[in-house]
Amino acid sequence: MYKYLFTTLALVILLNGCGGGGSSSSTAVVPSVNNRPPATSVTDDESTNLSSSVFSELKTQGFKWVNNDNQQVVLKGTNLGNWLLHEFWMMNQSGNTVATDQCSLEQTLDDRFGFDERERLLDLFRDNWIKDRDWDLMQSFEFNVVRLPFIWNLIEDENNPRTLRADAWQYIDYAIEKAEEHGMYVILDLHGAVGAQGWHDHSGCAGQNLYWSSEEFKDRTRWLWQQIAQRYKDNNTVAAYGLLNEPWGTNANAMAANLIELYNAVRQIDQDKIVVLPGHSSGLDAYGSPSSFGGTNVAFDMHFYPGFFGWSEPGYEVHRDWLTCGASGDSGVCEWDTRMRSLNAPLIVGEFQPWASLLNTDFGAQNTRASYDRYADLGWAVTSWSYKVVSASGGQAAGTWGHVTNINENLGLVAKASTWACPGWNGSLGQACELGASEIELQEEGNKTLYLVVKFGACCGGNLDVSIDRLSLLDENGNELIMNGEFDSSADWIQWRVDESPSLQFNTSTVSKSPAGALGSFLSMTGIPSNSSSTVNGGIYQPIYLQSGQAYTISGVFKDNGSQDAWAEIYLTDETPVDGLDIVAEESIPGVNFATASIQEIESLFELFGTVEYEVHQPLVDALTADEPSTLYTLPDPPTGLVATKNNNVVNLSWNANNEPDVTGYDIHRRAQNDSEFELIIENHSGTEYVDTVSENQGYTYKIAAKDSQDTSYFSSLVVVSASN
Repeated sequence: MYKYLFTTLALVILLNGCGGGGSSSSTAVVPSVNNRPPATSVTDDESTNLSSSVFSELKTQGFKWVNNDNQQVVLKGTNLGNWLLHEFWMMNQSGNTVATDQCSLEQTLDDRFGFDERERLLDLFRDNWIKDRDWDLMQSFEFNVVRLPFIWNLIEDENNPRTLRADAWQYIDYAIEKAEEHGMYVILDLHGAVGAQGWHDHSGCAGQNLYWSSEEFKDRTRWLWQQIAQRYKDNNTVAAYGLLNEPWGTNANAMAANLIELYNAVRQIDQDKIVVLPGHSSGLDAYGSPSSFGGTNVAFDMHFYPGFFGWSEPGYEVHRDWLTCGASGDSGVCEWDTRMRSLNAPLIVGEFQPWASLLNTDFGAQNTRASYDRYADLGWAVTSWSYKVVSASGGQAAGTWGHVTNINENLGLVAKASTWACPGWNGSLGQACELGASEIELQEEGNKTLYLVVKFGACCGGNLDVSIDRLSLLDENGNELIMNGEFDSSADWIQWRVDESPSLQFNTSTVSKSPAGALGSFLSMTGIPSNSSSTVNGGIYQPIYLQSGQAYTISGVFKDNGSQDAWAEIYLTDETPVDGLDIVAEESIPGVNFATASIQEIESLFELFGTVEYEVHQPLVDALTADEPSTLYTLPDPPTGLVATKNNNVVNLSWNANNEPDVTGYDIHRRAQNDSEFELIIENHSGTEYVDTVSENQGYTYKIAAKDSQDTSYFSSLVVVSASN
């Protein structure tokens, strides 16, 4: 397939970031009745962070992490994922090759180049994925702990079982040294045991799960942890030993029995270091309290991912319900607080992700800060997943999982969303989930005619149904450069196609397809590929004249209306689009097929990971380092006194006004008698009465919620009206 390479076009695209985080020091406090998270409540003499405790040995005291002076220590940090155990999605290599996990990569390199060359290449990768600059950046986030995932054969000689590699400790020692220099503890995390403790690639070997059926592998893992304990038992920078990450390839009881054996093996060497026992996907019940098996200095590890992996969808409600304990006040984090107090043991949230896939970047930042704060209130240690992720296009879009990523160098690609990254997107180009931009500057000498291209498509037997409106490009004086960006007609736009042409409907006004923020009519693009090997791919374009050195503001809104295997992209290119020729941005991080690439190509990729320019999630930094905690999830009370009366086809609703002075309005939801789901019929209604026009022969159920500038309350009681006779 042809593509345009943007080698002559030099644009600076200022990308919108997402995310944010921070923590406060406090004891675990259950939220008050109105579900407002409690304020920080631990005084300086009760709690301390690393900067003032100077690497005291950590221990457990009930459900708290404390130092040698019995002062509570609040640990907040991140994971160094993909460094000492590969996860291909984190480095833009998924689907490029038969090598798709750590084991298959090692085998592929062994088969092609031999063991010694494989080891040299993996060292080259590790020397570049995390470098000195990364420790400086992590410190700038005000982290005081890093969780260090690693695979077993980083330490054990895979060709000589129960024998240390000659270079067994080089990367772990380096991590501990750099963490100490930057004021951070280290939690060692065996992410991949010999044989693999789960079915997924993050155990090192996808599809194997051989650890549980092999006494040899279990015994070697006990041996491995004894070697680790022997080396680091007197090193206070190592806060804890995380014995096995997500060991979900067996049932909960077998997991607990094996982990207690691992715990006992560690205690033969190190009687004092905190040992972290992982939860099962079903929870912690199989262990019982640490005292039930003679455990001391034991913490438990759970991974909480609201909005992902079947836990609802990323958004406000799922995080609100989790962090503020639900409408009942005893679910979410409160339920887990109760469990940990019952176990009399502290918790580490070893992995969590509160900013990815949230199209509103300000909300993502505040949600992350609120998450760190809430966990700190409960006394939980927390490490986000993950510090660094890179992608083909780069840039800080809402779908990015890293605190840092590679800067966008696809100079022609301005904005992108797809159903793979964020199905159902609906918002501005600046908050597009894969790449968003708000400002553009031409860096080349002289002025230039470019082409603004709106490109939508679908493949793989999918379907395209996307809308766009209010496309605008303003110069520094506020002059509009795009003609007919509101798509009232096809005027000023030239149609262009790559394969099968999408159907274009200008001046569309179907309410259900209107993007959020649209002004009325808009452009709808639809289409279904004729077969699984063809694509609907194309769109429209118009010439745009830009001046060197001037900054331009770009904006617009677009929406996915239930597409499948589809994308929406905006480009500025210096070549006229031609039918039959695709426009594809050059990848910032190229995909490499390890089964066919030369050693030089593999070396270049691995070295690129260490030299690529970063784009830091600045909203994340700002939120983490802000002096004041986030006010997100300081919820209004649920409205009271909701009454509904029906007269023919009119329902009159009324309710009591909320007492909070910052309440801005009320969301009203309605469900018809035969419907299973409520629909939002009016948002942020300013009064305490509402008249709803409905079907005369239908019954309805209503509920309302109060809103302020950031939050939405839990719902009022339901009211039901019957069908009119």
